[in-house]
Amino acid sequence: MPDLGKLLADATGNAAFSADISGPLDELGVKAQMTSSGATLAGRTLTDLAINADATAKPGSPQAKLTATGALGGQAIDIRADVVSENGRTSIPTLEAKVGDNRLTGALDLTPDFKPNGSVDFNVPDLGLLAAIAGQRASGDLAGSATIRTANGVTSVSLKASGSGIKRDALTIAKPVADISIADVAALAIRGSVRAESIAQGQNRVSGLNLAFEQQGNRTGFSIDGKYDDGSLAAKGDLSSSGGRTEVRLASFSATPKQIPLKLAKPTVVAIDDTIVRLKDLVIQASRGTITVTGTAGEKLDLSARLNAMPAALINSFAPTVGAEGTVAGTVDIDGTPAAPVVAYDLRWSGASVAQVRSAGVGAVDITAKGRLIDNRVTLDAVLSGASGLSIRGGGTVELGGNMPLSMKFSGNVPFALLANLMAENGFTLTGSATVDLSLSGSAKAPQISGTIRTAGGRLVDVRRNLAFNNLAANVTLDGRQATISRLSTNLATGGSIEASGTIGIAADSGFPADLRIRLNNASYVDGTLFTANLAGDLTLKGPLVATPVLGGRLTVRRAAITVPEKLPTSLSEIDIQHRNAPARVRQMARDVRRDPSAGVGAQARGIIAFDLAVSSPGQFFVRGRGIDAELGGDLTIRGTAVQPIVSGGFDMRRGRLEILAKRLTFTNGRISFGGDLIPILDLDATSTAGSTTITVNVAGPANNPQVTFSSSPALPQDEILARLIFNRSLSNLSAFQIAQLASAVSQLAGGGSTSVLDGLRNKLGVDDLDITTDESGGAQVRAGKYLNDRTYLELQQGEDAGSSKAVINLDVGRGVKLKGEAAGDGSAAGGIFFEREY
Repeated sequence: MPDLGKLLADATGNAAFSADISGPLDELGVKAQMTSSGATLAGRTLTDLAINADATAKPGSPQAKLTATGALGGQAIDIRADVVSENGRTSIPTLEAKVGDNRLTGALDLTPDFKPNGSVDFNVPDLGLLAAIAGQRASGDLAGSATIRTANGVTSVSLKASGSGIKRDALTIAKPVADISIADVAALAIRGSVRAESIAQGQNRVSGLNLAFEQQGNRTGFSIDGKYDDGSLAAKGDLSSSGGRTEVRLASFSATPKQIPLKLAKPTVVAIDDTIVRLKDLVIQASRGTITVTGTAGEKLDLSARLNAMPAALINSFAPTVGAEGTVAGTVDIDGTPAAPVVAYDLRWSGASVAQVRSAGVGAVDITAKGRLIDNRVTLDAVLSGASGLSIRGGGTVELGGNMPLSMKFSGNVPFALLANLMAENGFTLTGSATVDLSLSGSAKAPQISGTIRTAGGRLVDVRRNLAFNNLAANVTLDGRQATISRLSTNLATGGSIEASGTIGIAADSGFPADLRIRLNNASYVDGTLFTANLAGDLTLKGPLVATPVLGGRLTVRRAAITVPEKLPTSLSEIDIQHRNAPARVRQMARDVRRDPSAGVGAQARGIIAFDLAVSSPGQFFVRGRGIDAELGGDLTIRGTAVQPIVSGGFDMRRGRLEILAKRLTFTNGRISFGGDLIPILDLDATSTAGSTTITVNVAGPANNPQVTFSSSPALPQDEILARLIFNRSLSNLSAFQIAQLASAVSQLAGGGSTSVLDGLRNKLGVDDLDITTDESGGAQVRAGKYLNDRTYLELQQGEDAGSSKAVINLDVGRGVKLKGEAAGDGSAAGGIFFEREY
């Protein structure tokens, strides 16, 4: 009961065999039978198989009859062959095979030395059934015929076949067509062609393949044409066989995988002596590099390859996702046997880079590697070097079987400049370097990393948030499951320091869970325009870093100041430009620039920090600018995410005052809250009395551009309220100089911006234009203008000194001609004639 699985690949099941041998030796009769049922061949069940052989070994006239019946995968098997011998001539008059819909028929006559004559026709619509009989998995169809002739002891074959496609594992052949004539089977004298629309395996695909054979004397020439990787593929040569030696003379070869031109540098001969293949100086040019192969391959291997400036991008032909770049040089020696090769290598990869590393912003490096492959174990001794002092040395072993267990150690210096591009894309600059001492264990698919990482004296700058961290120092220990930060400290350029410690998980598919404790020691923050603060607190960062970790804890604002901008440019305003029907990439770029909250909020947000913070300010939280001097205090709670924070609570007025033209008002109440973008929102009230009028001044809105409004009891217009507040008299009783002072006060409160109060002042003065501007030195200017008639415009400008105070007259003569004159307070004067025309 032999195990059928040991006889056929990919087969399981058992078979029974019996034989009956009887008769005299000169007329021996043999009857044999084999049966099998329930066996599995390439995933198809074999049932009721019965093979019968009935033969008589009679000298001069042997006879035999062979039959096989059964079913494979539910498809009937019916095979019949007869061997007949008459008058010293043996023939196979009946040769029929039916397996499902597959058919093979033919008849053969055998010469006295048993060489065939005849023909065989075949039609195989289900190639998978025949492949399963051989224990293989395949699919497709093939049909054709073969004619066999023997004359003068020479056997020739003419084969014609075609099909729509053949597939075996990852190999696919589309529309194969074969038309081959073999004039002498023993001498391999071949003529004809094999064509296919395409041949593909994995990512590799050859289209329009045409393999042609042509007999030339005692040699058979061949040529190959097609396209590979969108480039031409061509080869020419010839082959011959004599006395057990076959020679393949390769005259030319060229291809362009991944747009890298490959070609045979010079004609070469591949000799096959029995089972030994001999190569001598086979030189392939690749772009500007070469690979030279010399040696023998057979029962024993003795091959040597020399690489010189070979493009590493050739690796991408076999593994497109690697995205290798650079050039490789060195030697590879192969000894041992095909079943147990021994490979020694000594290679240098210059300008080494792969796609995944480039996407992390890491530039090219140089790698030297040497070692051996023996008994499915690779040993490695490598040195990695690069710009800015990159230097790593190490090595170890990798087993090629099973889960590919590995054992390696590496140590050296890693400059942060390697991350410069990635950091810059996110608004950071990082300088310094780290010392690493790491070990890799486990398997290549799930490596375990242990060791230490240390750094000192680094500097990190967050350009977008105006933060600079000096003397960055860290001590990290890895144990394969998590990274333990025993020390992480830095000093802020604006003052104070930050310390952190804790753990981060580094196991595969763990999400990098963090459990960090962060301490702020008098950390000072200055945003550069609006806000300064001195902070202390104990914080925690917990949760997977690739999802939404939570930053929690309590912050104490020891001292802070919000500076309301004194001046805003009056001549500029925001221009709302909309790009209609913008392409998707343009819209994505706009979201990236604005950091659109819709792109990363909600339950699906990943890699965004969530907040659970309590902020306390017991006092010394100041708001200053535009005559405001106030102190507040209170508590905040910050939740939400860094993209969309949710702030509750606020800071309430402790004390404060507002000064307008030496008029001091005391804030009676006030509060600071925060919007979604963490810009402080002011709401401050100051009150005063002017006679029987109670006046309230309200400062409200974003701290970078608050609005000042006036109200009174009884109710009065805002310009009238301001006149009574400052001068304690009605606007109609103010002098021109007092009105100018009033306009200056309006400019101070509005930050140089326009306000409705100016409209009232303009009406009171009876002028056509009244504006508050700033000169080149930042000084305030009051400008009033009036049309004396349709052609004459008079303008008065009052600045901080006599030189900037002037009277200007513009006279429109007509037909585009204008006269302009001016006289300054310091006695200087100027004039001119101008010509204007609109196009």
